[in-house]
Amino acid sequence: MNIKQEKYLILTILFIVNTVLSTTFIIYENKWYVFLFILALASITNSLNSILLIFYKMFIKKEEKYRTSDDNYIYLVPCYNESKQELKSTLDSLDRQLLFHKDNKLLIIICDGKVKGSGNNKSTDRILTEDILNNTNNNIFIKAYKSWDGEYNNLDIYNGKYKSLNYILLIKDKNIGKRDGLTLIRKLLYTYNKTINNNVSINYEFLKYFHDKLSTHFNNEKIDYIIGTDADTVFDELCTEQLLKTMHNNNKTVGCVGFVDISPECNKYSLYTLYQYAEYIYAQCLKRQQQSNITNKVSCLSGCVQILKICEETCSDYILDKFNYLPKEEENIFNHIRSYASEDRNHVCLMLSEYPYVETRQNLDAIAYTKIPMNYKVFLSQRRRWSLGANCNDMLLVKSPHILIYERISAFINIITYAVAPFIFISTILFIRSIITNNSILMLLLSIVILIPVTYGLLIPIFIKQMSFKQSIYYYLSMLVYFSIGSVINLIIYINSVINMDIIKWGKTRSVVEENREEIRENNRGNQDEEIISISIV
Repeated sequence: MNIKQEKYLILTILFIVNTVLSTTFIIYENKWYVFLFILALASITNSLNSILLIFYKMFIKKEEKYRTSDDNYIYLVPCYNESKQELKSTLDSLDRQLLFHKDNKLLIIICDGKVKGSGNNKSTDRILTEDILNNTNNNIFIKAYKSWDGEYNNLDIYNGKYKSLNYILLIKDKNIGKRDGLTLIRKLLYTYNKTINNNVSINYEFLKYFHDKLSTHFNNEKIDYIIGTDADTVFDELCTEQLLKTMHNNNKTVGCVGFVDISPECNKYSLYTLYQYAEYIYAQCLKRQQQSNITNKVSCLSGCVQILKICEETCSDYILDKFNYLPKEEENIFNHIRSYASEDRNHVCLMLSEYPYVETRQNLDAIAYTKIPMNYKVFLSQRRRWSLGANCNDMLLVKSPHILIYERISAFINIITYAVAPFIFISTILFIRSIITNNSILMLLLSIVILIPVTYGLLIPIFIKQMSFKQSIYYYLSMLVYFSIGSVINLIIYINSVINMDIIKWGKTRSVVEENREEIRENNRGNQDEEIISISIV
């Protein structure tokens, strides 16, 4: 059975289940309590998370340590089709970081192929090399490494200094995807840490070149962390310091995610911005805060603001080979979705299963500002990847060993709730109508389960995130929009996602203009002294 046939089978099952449940509920509306288990699943989980977090905030004293030592770390910025302004804003924000120690840091930019983003005058690699960076050296490595599809990829490598940051720029000859770039850099850094000061012979020229650059910059010392962001994201000035502080708080912590806020450049009072602002805040301050403070197992370290400790659990060949696995054509559709959607969540889910003792956290004060979709095509494309990726990785949590029972149950509830979203939409409307027209004490008591998460949402500005008065007013306005139209939008996202689940690609959020590959190559290499080294890392 191929992917398209699997899609139609899944669609048929979902259609039958939702139709039977919805029809039965409409016919036996006065027996609504029979369906209560399905209807209340998500509300019960959110209510429990809300109560646990309020209890934690009120009664558990959080002891925070501060950094007492300098750190060595990498800023990792993968890019693909971003504009000059986006790239400059991201790099400038990393240059402006306020740090309380004399850290040794290095910027690594990895450009995924040589493509021109929609609206750009040049390909992204040319924007970097010609308009932004001060290049000092250029090396070309033929067959530098083998990607997940079994094909070799060439690399152009530049190094120099951008303002206060020394950098290494890697430009892939072919577009293989963000996951490929993340895997490559994590493996290189882990290999460097393993070989430094161990007198290990490094035979491959590309690996030796990279190792020598790191060794020179870090004075033959190990690198502690990778701080990752996207090339359309801007760090708050204290973001890096907050991420590092969290890593110093607990030796078991191998990863931390910051707080993703919406870029001030977005139209503040657009319905797109208002809806997504509330969605971002609510999700991060409820589910992610619960995972950080209660179970210490945050299942998604967003790629736009994350820090990883360079260690076996995060960057070894074992975990990265699982993470960077390309499904065979005959494998099920869920494996294929995990291979392209929600790569950050997939890495963490695999890690939590393979190494159950590790902890992952969230720091609400490590703020990063990102641009959001501002038209329905890009919005639906992004949410298709997010919703399908999240649910397929939740399936991984349900079936994988060593996952905490609370997280396993939460993941299972997420899957069930997503699968019957049309039924929940219809039955919720009918349930609210029944409360208004034919209420009972039991109905009113049960509606408390719905009101607890809503109450928690209202407490976020003063109890969880500590917003200013102006920010709080804007948040409440966005919550009004979110609760007013959220159910309809979620249903639209659901329908679009399941109908297009067999589209195994990025979609509208990765829009580029096609260019002749040889022309791009000539534009980037003409009139340069090139050192061509043939090498492969398998």
